[in-house]
Amino acid sequence: MNKRSFLAAACTMITAAGLPLAGAQAQGTYPDKPIRVIMPWAAGGPTDVVGRVVAVQMGEILGQPLVIETRAGASGTIGAAQVAKAPADGYTLLMNPSVQGIYPAQFKSLSFDPIKDFRMVGVLGTVPMVAVVPPTSKFKTFADLIQHARAQPGTLTFASPGVATLPHLAGELINTSTKVSISHVGYRGSSPALTDVAGGHVDLMYAPLAPALPLIQSGKVVPLAVTTKARLADLPNVPTIAEAVLPDFDIVTWYGMWVPKDTPEPIIAKLNNAMVEASKSSKVVDALKSQGTLPSTMSYQEAEAFNLAESARWIKVMKDANIQPE
Repeated sequence: MNKRSFLAAACTMITAAGLPLAGAQAQGTYPDKPIRVIMPWAAGGPTDVVGRVVAVQMGEILGQPLVIETRAGASGTIGAAQVAKAPADGYTLLMNPSVQGIYPAQFKSLSFDPIKDFRMVGVLGTVPMVAVVPPTSKFKTFADLIQHARAQPGTLTFASPGVATLPHLAGELINTSTKVSISHVGYRGSSPALTDVAGGHVDLMYAPLAPALPLIQSGKVVPLAVTTKARLADLPNVPTIAEAVLPDFDIVTWYGMWVPKDTPEPIIAKLNNAMVEASKSSKVVDALKSQGTLPSTMSYQEAEAFNLAESARWIKVMKDANIQPE
């Protein structure tokens, strides 16, 4: 090898050897500029409200602001697609509710894979649901309601904020698990659904805690059971569905944060650490409580496993209920 060839080879080796170091240094200084957070739902909605609270606190911890950008439309898939195709450098994040894991069964075709094109940073918070009935309802316990539904199939109805929302799928899961047939009535949001339950036009709703609690407290709807495995501090006298009819029953709606799939592990870990630290602050705990949301301290590995399990469960429920993709 002549001198020129030797020098060229040496330079190539030095450059190649320096690449991992450069990457490590980049991750070590992360973040050194503001972080974009794509919010694929309308401003002011529950995902937006919860996401902003956690994002502000995370920004203070990380030393760089998390800037929310609204990209609403198509059940959140427009914003999710944008993040799936973004550089995997930790500067473009996605905040989405648990519907992210249901997309494969909700849509016939997507420009991205909701599971394989992302890595989870963590769960922002979980939202308990409560089975509520009109104040005029003859049912005093959830077990009574299920017993009636079993004896007289098709005579009862349950409301939800819309097809393939978690309150809808919770109802379908309970139908199949208890072998009853309570008919679904879909609405455009929780408020109109709860209004019709309060008015006695629908028999039941598995409602997110935040919009249901004021109506429970004012006596406009009556709680029969909660969907979490343990009773709720806000409703200590309301039994769980697990106590009433289905042992081990435990479901929640939830909000999460994702990054593009090839984002380096140290960046994901740093974002998760900031999220968990933020979730422990009294400011975030109080703000989430006002939204009926419980903070989460899952690691990113736990969140990834949780997301996969949730996705598998709800996709099966949709198939069992014959809910067809659009």
